Amino acid sequence: MPKRRLQTTLSDEAFRIIEKYKEKYGNINEVLEEALRLLDRKDKSLNEDDLLLISLIQDLDFTGCGRSQYMYLILGDKEKAIEESMMETAVEWFLKKPFPEIELEEFLETVRRGWKILNRVDYVEITKGENWIQFFCEHTMRRREVSEFLARHILNIYEKYYREGWKVVKSVSTNGFTLKFYRKE
Repeated sequence: MPKRRLQTTLSDEAFRIIEKYKEKYGNINEVLEEALRLLDRKDKSLNEDDLLLISLIQDLDFTGCGRSQYMYLILGDKEKAIEESMMETAVEWFLKKPFPEIELEEFLETVRRGWKILNRVDYVEITKGENWIQFFCEHTMRRREVSEFLARHILNIYEKYYREGWKVVKSVSTNGFTLKFYRKE
């Protein structure tokens, strides 16, 4: 696509923002082009309620939970809350493909990202070796039951889609858990 030359001046604040994103996008014109694309996406722009939701989650330490999961938690049925969680649907929606096509590492990475965005946990790390993947998670709720509940979400999907090709070792503590998946030979 042909490019057009543009000559302009910017405030110190605007230039500071460009410098901040220059490494990610490559150069000044790429930063400006991405900013303009974002401005032009009317259907994807955030409204006041969207910004308020983000602030509630980040500033007030709220955590995201689906309606059916919330209902089962209120009713005291933790297993049903895990089974009825939106995790499976959310992962398929995010990756734009059905679970039989989703690799274990893709699933874990999507959960890692989602839990951070939803403020569900404080720290998540995925490490991998030649035939293993480790999912390490920490939270500040200081309850073993919380760690078990969170781990069960992943293990529930593991049981449905990955147990044929992978085995798992679980370690749970009061402030987190580790799931180490080993590829079966």
